[in-house]
Amino acid sequence: MITPAEINARYVDVEPYLRPLQRYLDSTLSPYCDDQGFAVVSRVKTLESVAEKIESGRYSNWMEIDDLVAFAIVIPTLAEENSVIEFLRKHFRTVAVKHRGGSQKAPEVFRFDSTRFMGRLQPPPESEGERPIDRIPFEVQVRTAFDHAWNVTTHALAYKSAVIDWKQQRLAAELKATAEKMDLLIMAFQEASLKIPESPWPIIQAKKEIHQFYAEAAEQGLIPRELLPKDWTRFTDNVFDLGMRCHQRLAPEEIASTVAHAVRAELAALGVEKIPRSLSLWQITLASMSKAGLLKAPLRRHWPLITPELESLYPGLKDFKPRFDFGA
Repeated sequence: MITPAEINARYVDVEPYLRPLQRYLDSTLSPYCDDQGFAVVSRVKTLESVAEKIESGRYSNWMEIDDLVAFAIVIPTLAEENSVIEFLRKHFRTVAVKHRGGSQKAPEVFRFDSTRFMGRLQPPPESEGERPIDRIPFEVQVRTAFDHAWNVTTHALAYKSAVIDWKQQRLAAELKATAEKMDLLIMAFQEASLKIPESPWPIIQAKKEIHQFYAEAAEQGLIPRELLPKDWTRFTDNVFDLGMRCHQRLAPEEIASTVAHAVRAELAALGVEKIPRSLSLWQITLASMSKAGLLKAPLRRHWPLITPELESLYPGLKDFKPRFDFGA
């Protein structure tokens, strides 16, 4: 691709600062995203891409090109968007923020519409003025996971393709509509789920009863708060699965009551003050079932977590095999 000499000259002026600017931004954005559980991607715009952007006629001068260095922060849902923008405003100079839905768009049109933060670096306190790198604007897009999936999968196929095809662009727009609908459903997940007719399913009901038992025991002060799991869904799945391995012939509701009975008896025998704080609630459940005579080795395709400390407190587990192997 041939690019005009004037564009070449301006790009050559800024090019030495683009990679350093990318690295500096990454040093701020990546730790934040790691801490929040967000993904982050970046790129530096090429000379050819800059030339195409200018040829679009949408920019009146060089300084309006605000994405020579661009990042995308990928958030789980739209609920996290405002906190990301607040972080960016705090750490960089704000040039502009273009919010999702801020530009006019016909209701039947579906295209790129993520929130974008345009900013510049803050000059260091010890500097006497702006450095060249401080004058280069950059862009940070804030995309949802569905937005990001649409962007990376359709951008090259439909919008950077060597083929101009109505059907491909139509399909890309339909996929964008689907991504937008998914974001809305996620935001209204609780309310939307209430509209779904529920079918009876014994396993789900059994897991709900297991969760209810532990939650009520904690509310009554029988289980120390520090032992409560981070993820109740995963915990109840693990407890129910353990019960199923022990009693494959029992109905799901019987599994729930059997586990609850064994754990309730052990909690009562220990008392809240003597419950070991060094064991997880799942390990205490395992020990309770062993003590009640419900746990019989070997379990089919199941390797329970039995630590030396658990063995010392519950010697009946000492010879239980197979088990999770820390050495393998």
